[in-house]
Order: sequence, then structure tokens, then C-alpha cells
Amino acid sequence: MGRSDLTLHTLNIIAFTILAVAALYGFFGGLYQRYEFLTLGQPIDRSDRRGERWRSFAQNVLAQGKVLAEPSGIGHFSIFWGFILLGFGELDFFSYGLFGVHIPGFTAPWFTFTQEMLATFVFVAIVIAAIRRYIWRPMRTEPTFEAGFILFLIFAIVVTLFVVGAFSALQQGSMPGSAAPMSNLVASWFVGVSPTVAGIVVQLAFWIHTLAILGFLVFIPRSKHLHMIGAMFNSYYRNLGPVGKIRSLDLSDEAVEEFGVGNITQFTWKQLLDGYACTECGRCHVSCPATLTGKDLSPKYLILKMKDHLIETAPALLAQKKMAAGAEDFSLATALQGMPQLIGDVYTEDEIWACTTCRACEEACPVYNEHVSLIVDMRRNLVLTQGSAPGEVNRTFTNLERHSNEWGRPRSARAEWAEGLDIPLMSELEEPVEYLYYVGTAASFDVRNQKIARAFAQLLKRAGVSFAILGKEEESDGDSARRLGNEFLYQELVERNIEIFKEYGIKKIITTDPHAYNAFRKEYVDFGFEAEVIHHTELLAQLIEQGKLQPSKRVERKITYHDSCYLGRYNGVYSAPRYILSKIPGLELVEMERNRNKSMCCGAGGGSMFKEETGEQRINVFRTEQALETGATAIATACPYCMTMMIDGTKAKGVEDEIDTYDIAELLLQAI
Repeated sequence: MGRSDLTLHTLNIIAFTILAVAALYGFFGGLYQRYEFLTLGQPIDRSDRRGERWRSFAQNVLAQGKVLAEPSGIGHFSIFWGFILLGFGELDFFSYGLFGVHIPGFTAPWFTFTQEMLATFVFVAIVIAAIRRYIWRPMRTEPTFEAGFILFLIFAIVVTLFVVGAFSALQQGSMPGSAAPMSNLVASWFVGVSPTVAGIVVQLAFWIHTLAILGFLVFIPRSKHLHMIGAMFNSYYRNLGPVGKIRSLDLSDEAVEEFGVGNITQFTWKQLLDGYACTECGRCHVSCPATLTGKDLSPKYLILKMKDHLIETAPALLAQKKMAAGAEDFSLATALQGMPQLIGDVYTEDEIWACTTCRACEEACPVYNEHVSLIVDMRRNLVLTQGSAPGEVNRTFTNLERHSNEWGRPRSARAEWAEGLDIPLMSELEEPVEYLYYVGTAASFDVRNQKIARAFAQLLKRAGVSFAILGKEEESDGDSARRLGNEFLYQELVERNIEIFKEYGIKKIITTDPHAYNAFRKEYVDFGFEAEVIHHTELLAQLIEQGKLQPSKRVERKITYHDSCYLGRYNGVYSAPRYILSKIPGLELVEMERNRNKSMCCGAGGGSMFKEETGEQRINVFRTEQALETGATAIATACPYCMTMMIDGTKAKGVEDEIDTYDIAELLLQAI
């Protein structure tokens, strides 16, 4: 090696060392800053069940389980694992580029071929991603500069690998060979190039490759690609408790003056971490009924705006917090004054009220972001702290407070639906029964839904099931109050329900209302009550299996089944309703495109049934259109709220005389 070559070689090493140290400092410095931002959040314990958490990490980070739930995930999988495995080849790339020495074993034909194929997969995935984002432009993606810059960096990294492989061989007067097919292809385009020119190209490609990798490293914690780090932690720390369960508030401390989330520091650190984990893939965006019908809400931007607000305000908050270290009167909430406000500047109230809490966003999210808790926490702040809610929501609260039902009907009318059926009341029993049939507000007071209660009760009597109802003693389950943000009212209703359940020694509850089913099954546990809770479709399916109900009459219908969010996504009940339908002679089930865990909300969840809907289109009409596309002559439901919304949808489309809507129990009764 000549003196000039030795000098260039030394300068290369020095330059690389300086750049690498600077890049590593930028990378770890950026990560530490983002970690400090999370310390502003409220504590929450996610350290339990570590074995299950590591299994989740393996399944959803290493195996990319939820990413591969959609075809587009194949490209992400290729880029993810391609980059990881290419990292081994990078060691040899830099060793040879800086010192002219290959790492032993890294020049083996099998290793070279593997690296070339991985780089090719990444190259193809990047090209497809660029075409998809900037030419096809599906609704869920955005052609942003940042996304394009990331794609360009990855493109440069992969292409320069092929260029270095090709021109290194040409510099030696040879070809890369069949073990390096892509490099060999590139070399074939430049056969005859002089060794000097080839050497210059190698040096140029080496430094482009180096700058692209180091630049990408610095860029990661400062861009949307922070999800490469955040998603790993988010998957590990995901909620392993009951799906969709809302965190209870401690209302016993009279010194607490503010409830819910009104500023960025009142979110938990895990909620803030969701912002870092978001891949901006848009799966939640195209799953959300509010987004699809032109509402102000998008679950994607719900998360991203939280992250942007955190990054905007956190540096100043941390600086003030450090300056005031030890000061007893320091308040982060006070420090936020003068900064953009979470509710008002970052989120509008229309956004917060548009959510149906259906969890379609959470089901679709590949990194386990928890969108619904953000909405409920901000609603709690609006209702309990600011006293701000739409007029119809406040009327709902008043009706619940005075009459224990959202309709404002007198309590004495709760059992009118049962007239003539000889259904016993719990208060009149001489001997205990097996089940309490919790009817719920909708089936108690809504004329159409009363038919569901009557049909179900008749089926229970035919099957010889021992049950009774509470009648005028029945209270609202409180689900609407909780999802609308009124935790005080919710807990008051819970206490009254638990008191009466314990008074009658209730051990088993059946209900036709998925919202009550979810509340009793998952959320009443926090208040000291546990019982076996069964949805009516689950019990009816059992009774058919046991031969206690035998559908024999033909019901000539082509029917489509609408999955209730609180029965399906919240509680995983998909098979029982379909099993019942499959046992009814003459019935043909045709599924909507969006069914089971990907079903679309009817628009009633989260208390939405009791407030005015805004946007370009009503959610229930949008869902009804999906039902009509199947060519079905009837719609089946298993939820009284869904029943109301789907009937209203058929009326809005002018097909109520052509398309009937039935509960599963009504169809089964027709067959018996």
C-alpha cells in the first residue's frame, strides 16, 4: 500500500469513527430525551405476568404476528427481518471498506447469497411501499416528506450494497459470481470499466451507504420510525387484563379536585408510549366508523396529536420541573398554563364525543395502542372537572339519576314487557332460581326491543330454565354513564346493583344486552362483585346442544348477521349466534365483508345512541348499506342497541318493508 493510499485509508477510519460516534450520540441522546418525556406521565403497573409478556413480544415483535394480519404486512415483515439479518453483513461491509479485511466466514458463498437475497427482498418491499404511498395512495397512508425520506434512505442503503459488491469485483478484474446475483447483474452493465474508476465508485458508494445508515440512526428517535423502538416496548407492556376494561377512578379522596385527563401530564406513561409506538400505518384510520362517516375523529390522529403535543410541551415542562426540584408548590398543571391546551387546542370536543368505543381501532392496531382509554379519560375530564357535555348527554345523565334508565321512563314500567308471560319476580320467589334474567334498559322500555325480551323469556320457559327478573327493582347497568365520562354516576349505579344482587344471592346472570354483559362480567369485579354472566346467545346455543330446544320449523330467510362490538370484540362471542342460526332449518347465512372481529359498529356504543351524531353520514346507515350489499332479506342482531340502529338504518334507506331485522332469539322462537 502506497503512502497516499495509507493516508486515505487512515483518513477514512478517522472520518468514520467521528461520524459513528456522533451518530451514536445522536441516537442514544434522542432516545433518552424521549424516555424523559414519558416520565411526565402518571404511573401505571405493567410489570405483571412477565412470561406472557415475553411470549407476546416473541409473537408480535419477532414473528410480526399482528403486522402479518393484513397482506401489506408482508412488506413490513421483509423490511424488518431483512434489516436485522443484513446487520451481520454490515459488519463485514465496514470491516472490508475500512480495513480491507473480510471477517472469516462472511465471504462464504451461502452467506453472500443469503445477504443478497435479503437485500433484494428489502429492495422490492421499498419499491412497492413507495408506489403504494405515492401513486396508489390508499386512504390509510399519507405521502409525507418524512415517509419519503425514510424510504429514500433505505433504498440508498440497499442499492449501495449492490454497487459496492459489483464494483469491488470489477476493480479486481473479475465478476461477483452466482453467489451474488444482484451485484453480478449490476456488474454486467459496467463490464470494461477501468480499475481506477471502479475504485472511485466503490469509495463513493461506501460513503453514501455509511452516511445513509448513520443518518437513519440519528433520524430514528426524531421521526415516526421511533416506532421501531416504541413498538417493541408497547407490545411487551400491552394490557393483559380483560379486553376493553375501563380503569376505575378512586372517588373516595375528597381532596382531589380534578378527574380524568385535561392535560398531557395526566395521561399514564403507557398512554404516552402509544404515541411512540404508532407506525402511522392507518389500519385504525380505515377501521373507525367515525372516520369512515366523516366525523372529526380519527384514531390515527388521536394518537399522533398526543405524541406531537408531548414533544412540543415536554422540554419546557421538564426544564421547569428540574428548576423547581424540591419545591413543594410546583405543579406541572400550572406549568402548562400558556401552552397549547390538550382539550381545545389539540383535540376538539367534537372529536372526543365522536367515538363509539367500538375498539375497531385497537383490534386493527399492530402495536397494541389503546385508543379508547384516551377518549374515556378526556370525557371524564370534560364531564367531572369542566362540567362540559352536549345537552343530550346531560339529559341522559339526568334520566339515569332520576329513573335509572336513559329513556327517562318511570321505574314502575320496567316489567310491563312481561305482562301475560307469568314470569316470576325475584321479590316474590319462595324458592331460589338458577338465573337472574337482567333485562336491561333497552329491552325494558323500547317497544321493539321488548319483543326480544318476550321471545327470550318464552324460550327459557320452553327449555325449563329456572329464572326470574327484578322488575321495578332493576337498575341501569351504568355502561352508558361510564363510557360518556360520568364515573360518579356509574359507580353510584354499580353500588345499587351490587347491593340488590347480594341481597338476592345472585350467582348467575343472563342478559340480552351485551353492554350489561360486559359490565357485569369484567368491570363490576373492581367493586367487589363476581358472578357467572352469560349472554342469551350463549345460553340458547347450550340449550340447543343439550336438546332442550329443538328448532324444527323452516324459516325461509337469507340473513346476514351483524356482530355487536360489546359482544364480539369486547368479549369474543362470535360462534354462539352463528351456531344458533346454523341450526334453524331453511335459514341461509350470508356474511358481510366486515364481520366477526372486523365487524363495523352500528353507531350506538359508548353512549352514542343517546347523543346527536355529526359528520357526513350516520354510522348506522353506513353499516346498513354493508348489510344490503349481501343481498340478504333480513338482518340478525344479538344486541338491543344494534337492533334499534339497524332498523333506523333500513328506514333511512327506505327498505324497512323489504328488510326485516330480528334478534337471534326471535328467529329461534320462529323455528320452535
